[in-house]
Amino acid sequence: MATSLHAAALAITRRLNGTGDRMRDYWTFPGFQDLYLEDSWVLGISQDTNQLTFVVDVVLRESHPFYQPPPVGEQYCYRRGRIRFEEITSLSWTGPSALPAVDAVGELDFGSFDEFEERDGAYMIAGDFGRLEIFSHEPILEFLD
Repeated sequence: MATSLHAAALAITRRLNGTGDRMRDYWTFPGFQDLYLEDSWVLGISQDTNQLTFVVDVVLRESHPFYQPPPVGEQYCYRRGRIRFEEITSLSWTGPSALPAVDAVGELDFGSFDEFEERDGAYMIAGDFGRLEIFSHEPILEFLD
């Protein structure tokens, strides 16, 4: 019952926001279904002519094939990777709301993802690094280790 109420509330919210049924959350993208981006860390962002890349420590859910129990003192299983948007035809980037911090091991830390979805053909990405609207091919996740 609670699940159907949640789904109904989400559908109403999407209609009120003008997104209708043309919104997709990140876990519906190929390769993203077993991730938890809300607690993943953005370590770097780079942009080339028609490509944008996020370097991330991504949280793997237990259902992910690379999942391992987290080390002592860690809440999640993290894996270093890149999220790439290729063949960008349009990109709008506003923000950031804060400068990157430096974490305990000396790496830049741009925070986590507050929003990561596709709406009407545009990928909407937001966090402490700012807000992006990207028109491109579907994002690609690749692991670095």
